[in-house]
Amino acid sequence: MPNRLRGASSPYLRQHADQPVDWYPWADEALREARDSDRPILLSIGYAACHWCHVMAHESFDDPEIAERMNAWFVNIKVDREARPDLDRTYQLAHQLLSGRGGGWPLTAFLDPTDLAPFVAGTYFPPEARHGLIGFGELLERVHHAWLEQRDALKAQNRRVVDALGLLVARSSDGEPDAPAPDDHLIGQLEAREDTRHGGFGDAPKFPQPPLLAWLAERGIDDPSAERMLLDALRAITRNGLADQLGGGFFRYCVDAAWEIPHFEKMLTDNAQLLDLLAEAAARWSDPELGEAAERTVEFLQRDLALEGGGFATALDADSAVPDSHLEPESPLEPGEARMEEGAHYRWRPTDLEGVVDGPVRELAEARFGLDGPSNLPGDFWHLVQARAIAELAEADRDRATTVARLEQARAAMLEARCRRPMPERDDQLRAGSNGLAAGALARAGRYLEREDWIEDADRTLSRVVAELLEAEPPAAVLAAGRAEHPLLLDDLAALLDASIALLDARFEPERLDLAERLADWIERDHFEPHTGRFGLIAHDRPTVLMRPRADVDEAIPSGAASAVLGWIALAHRTGDADRLARARQAIDAVRAAVREPPAAHATWLRAQRRLDGTRPLIVVGGPGAESEDWARRLVRRVDRDVLRVPPGLDDLPATLQAATTAERTRAWICLGRRCLAPLDDLDAVDAALDRETSAAGPA
Repeated sequence: MPNRLRGASSPYLRQHADQPVDWYPWADEALREARDSDRPILLSIGYAACHWCHVMAHESFDDPEIAERMNAWFVNIKVDREARPDLDRTYQLAHQLLSGRGGGWPLTAFLDPTDLAPFVAGTYFPPEARHGLIGFGELLERVHHAWLEQRDALKAQNRRVVDALGLLVARSSDGEPDAPAPDDHLIGQLEAREDTRHGGFGDAPKFPQPPLLAWLAERGIDDPSAERMLLDALRAITRNGLADQLGGGFFRYCVDAAWEIPHFEKMLTDNAQLLDLLAEAAARWSDPELGEAAERTVEFLQRDLALEGGGFATALDADSAVPDSHLEPESPLEPGEARMEEGAHYRWRPTDLEGVVDGPVRELAEARFGLDGPSNLPGDFWHLVQARAIAELAEADRDRATTVARLEQARAAMLEARCRRPMPERDDQLRAGSNGLAAGALARAGRYLEREDWIEDADRTLSRVVAELLEAEPPAAVLAAGRAEHPLLLDDLAALLDASIALLDARFEPERLDLAERLADWIERDHFEPHTGRFGLIAHDRPTVLMRPRADVDEAIPSGAASAVLGWIALAHRTGDADRLARARQAIDAVRAAVREPPAAHATWLRAQRRLDGTRPLIVVGGPGAESEDWARRLVRRVDRDVLRVPPGLDDLPATLQAATTAERTRAWICLGRRCLAPLDDLDAVDAALDRETSAAGPA
């Protein structure tokens, strides 16, 4: 079988390289073969860490009979969504139009080879019919016969799908003139959907929704309801099963309303955003519990996702080999064989603690992590949660410090034992956008929690992305198997712009300012449409499939368009660039009505609108020596402002910053939008001036 995935750089594609399916990667060769042979394309989109992708691969793509039908009737194309999010976004939207419901992974679509429009689409299909789903083998037969016998009807449907996709991309909305402000509308929606028992919003499955929580964090500066919902959500996801209680970091989502049982893949994008939120919340409320969760998240990134040379891998797989101690004796495996199961690396039985922790420490660990209660996974396994609070555990014969020390002893010993189990596979791709999110989060978290080593990690991450991807020829979005591939998208550039500004704030270097301005100009040149005020996900000069997708809606990551505008606003405030600020206003005005439909999907746009319309202060600190560094460190503890310390002796900076480089003693300039106050030489006076200005402005 000439399976063409063996030389692929993508780990997801390589996972399918030994199957009996005649797979192609997405390339001209495959598209030409489909046209020349007049066979539909069977498009399968997934990613390396996806559990249900593995299930469908094992059940269907490894099956010789199913593979024979696929090879005879279709041209089969595999796409890694981590490498080609543009294709994924296009066909997920088409799936939604065809099926009337949201998509997911694996995405399975059948395309007309002449126009690449899908005429059938779904997600996971079992090999035989079950649970109301058609069997994949039967689906292949039906699609094949429809292609032979109902071609005209399918092509008519394709035209309607393509027209609908074009309308979705081009649509705009004037909105209702008397509609409530979208911020207030969204707060009302969240209060109605809030899970007051378990935290978060809605019922199962439960996703952390970092872009929505980031909006709550900003709204919560002056809204107690938003503050409460944010804190309830953060405590729920850190105390329960979404969090890895031993190794730190967070899983993708939970399958139940109580946040107890996760879907076990771990994504860099999720963990970067949650680190950002946890560190800011820990600083704002001086909360050691959230600060510890932030520290554990960084430990996870550094231990499990760090790449040699800098930066972070994309994800850890949901599935892993079952440890020998968890195999049933009546089902022995052949030598070298492994049984793969979702979550096998993370689950526990009380007997697993034998020889790991003993005596009072073991009893404490069992009570803390729920091992003394009923199992919560099939097969009498436990997924660890914080079943009892430290205060409750400390009541029995010991003080809090002793309890904390013993729990840390147990956690470290259990983690060491777990690390001896088979590890989940790692998607080692260095993705520009994911690492931009990570670098920005590490820079801000390091500043909020005074961890210079985290800021150093952020700098090393961004430097590697710039060297390996931005400066590649041509610039690329993904480094995999030593090859820089795939075009940069708006989401990538926006995340890197945010990271460059976060590092500029944490450690002012002119090179970071230059990079931020280069990225901001790059976004405007290649992705912004000045005649509409809108953005395209794909650069203007790149070919597209079916449509040129937008990047307006928050998904698992923030909207690329809204993130780009946030970056423009932040950069304009630091440099005094009125033209850039005007373009940000044009972009926000272009979507002001659309963000009402629905506001929860546009939370990052609401953040951008808040930053543009509000008066978030920028404090520029200048002066030689340690005192100016101390001022900046103390000022940043209040997270409702931006603080930039500019070292002395630099030239050719924007006027907003240049005065700080010549200050002979420590001074601070407070800038509110395009207005700066007179410099202040006393730190207490800075706080007093900020309080006066905030009180005068009212809620943003």
